[in-house]
Amino acid sequence: MNPKQIGVILVLAGILIAVQLGMTFQKKARTIDVEVEKARAEEKSLETQLGVEKELLADLQRQSADLLAFVAKWKPYFALMSEQQSAETGISMIVREQAMLTLSQRYEQVPHKINNKDIDALPLLMRATLLFDDNYTKLLNWIGNMEKIKPTMRIGRLALSKGSRGDDLRMELVLEVPLRKEEPAKKP
Repeated sequence: MNPKQIGVILVLAGILIAVQLGMTFQKKARTIDVEVEKARAEEKSLETQLGVEKELLADLQRQSADLLAFVAKWKPYFALMSEQQSAETGISMIVREQAMLTLSQRYEQVPHKINNKDIDALPLLMRATLLFDDNYTKLLNWIGNMEKIKPTMRIGRLALSKGSRGDDLRMELVLEVPLRKEEPAKKP
C-alpha cells in the first residue's frame, strides 16, 4: 500500500471513530433527556400529590380545631398530677379543709385501663378509697367541689347508707385520678 491509501484509511478510520463517538454521545444525551422528562413528570406528580395532601391537612385542621382547642384547655389539668403522692396529698388536704369526718382513707396506684385496654397517654391511676360519715349536704358539696378542683378525676364507686346520727350519711367513695406519664429528661 502506498502512503495515500494509508492516509485515506486513517482518515476513514478517524471519520468512523468520530461518527461512533458522536452516536455514543447522542445516545447518552437521549438517555439523559428521557431521564430528565421522567424526573419532570415525577416532579409534577409529586407536586400534585403535595397539593392534595396540603388540602387534606387543611381540612383535617379545620375539622379538628374544636378538638384541639378542647385538648389545649384540658392539658393543664392533666399536667397537674404526675405522681401518686401529689394526688394523695391534694385529696387529703381538701378533706381536711372541709373538716369532714373520715372513717378511713386508702390510696393505691393501679394501671389505667378502659375496656381492658391499657391507656398509653395516662398509664396509671391513683385510686383513693374514702369512707365518710358526715352531714348529707356537706358530703354532696364536697363532691361538687372535688369536680371543680380536679376535673380529670372520676368516681369509680359510690355507696350511700344511713349514718351514725340522724341527719348524717355514710358514704363509701372510690375516686380515680389519672396520673400522666413522666417524660424522660431531655439532654442538652
